[in-house]
Amino acid sequence: MKHFAVAVIAILMLSGCSDDAPSSNIETSPGGIDYVRLYIPEAEVVAIQIAWPTDWPLREDANQAVPYIGADLILAGGAEGFPASEVVEMFADLQVTGHLSVTSDNVQGSLAAPKENLDKAVEIANAHLRAPLLEQGWFEGIQQSFAANMAEASAAPAHQGFAAVRWAVLGDVPLRRALSVDPPEQITSATPEDVARWHRETIVRNDAKIVIAGAIDAEEAGAAIDDLFAGLPEVGARVAKAPSTDFTPRRILLHVPEANTSTLSFVAPMPPMRDGGELEDIILVSALGEGKDSVLFEAVRTQLRATYGLSAHLDAYTRDIRLLYFGGEVETSKLAQAATIVQEAYASFREVGPPQGFLESLKDPFVAQSKKTAADPVAASTSALMALLDDQDPSVALDLASALDRVTSETLRQRLANAFPTAQEFIIVAVSPDADALPNACVISKPRDVTDCQ
Repeated sequence: MKHFAVAVIAILMLSGCSDDAPSSNIETSPGGIDYVRLYIPEAEVVAIQIAWPTDWPLREDANQAVPYIGADLILAGGAEGFPASEVVEMFADLQVTGHLSVTSDNVQGSLAAPKENLDKAVEIANAHLRAPLLEQGWFEGIQQSFAANMAEASAAPAHQGFAAVRWAVLGDVPLRRALSVDPPEQITSATPEDVARWHRETIVRNDAKIVIAGAIDAEEAGAAIDDLFAGLPEVGARVAKAPSTDFTPRRILLHVPEANTSTLSFVAPMPPMRDGGELEDIILVSALGEGKDSVLFEAVRTQLRATYGLSAHLDAYTRDIRLLYFGGEVETSKLAQAATIVQEAYASFREVGPPQGFLESLKDPFVAQSKKTAADPVAASTSALMALLDDQDPSVALDLASALDRVTSETLRQRLANAFPTAQEFIIVAVSPDADALPNACVISKPRDVTDCQ
């Protein structure tokens, strides 16, 4: 996931500095709320990032479409003292940005405002977090739009391939239904009462991870946090058992006769981010499948004389269920050959590491990006929040140049050997109009049929 990369290369929080230097402090508001304050001198904007923990995506008694609808409805559907949709114009007039988003582990809130408008932005945000109206008309509009968007997305062959992978790895559990928003009837059966229940259980005063960043002192920051969380309830923590996973290597072909081309994907587990090694992972995945100079692109161009859009990525179902996947569109007649070439190219890459000079070529851009992030309260607070969620200490100074100096060809090879899956450990999923395009594959006609593949 891209925000994982941002979290490592862009946290620049220097502690123990003078008042005119960037600093990071773990503090407690007058109201007793713990938070991290990033002091960024000369910043004109103050940014607040919040992550409320949630067990909703792991619960059998929950409609898994509700958080997606609720995240939009809370801000758009009005609040005590604010008619529906008014917040959009008010935020625009105040040069404020704010939104809620949903992940498998957290509901994340973001608020950014010029410092002189922070008090008003916090007042508006608090009203919507504390007492949203959840108006029926806005609920129905968001529900219908979400249903239409998901229907369009789920019709895409590549989307169906990833749905098949989730069926293979997770089975029919709430987390799979949350990630795929499947079955789609979850969306149409959701009600405003469901959203109200989700809101009451999720947007609460306790247990959130909070970061505030900008040219703001402890007194100002503590007051802003208390005002933002004013009136929110405290609830007991809910604990749900995380689902088991099945990454047993398999070859699967999802037969989609109407597909115009074929897609090929390789998926395997990776250690969670809290175990460390993220900077190495970013560099390695970049070398493997990012751009025309990547290992995968070169392999298919050289051996197949094709320029397929192959790419590699890190993703996560939860912060503990992390995975590596790579692939892209391929010519149907060359699907089997492409699968062999990609697998062999990855095996060679895992053994020898990135091409010579690749590591050195990344250092200057990484350092330049870190400087931009350190001066940007939104980027810095986002990065700090990601660190907190991965049990990293945001008060520890990060010297990116030194961190990169500690990354060598040898540490990259060690990371490949110790953390990256072998070439034989991948689930290989093809989506193709030709049911015979991938030899020795379990052929299925819909994603859920993958549970019958051994």
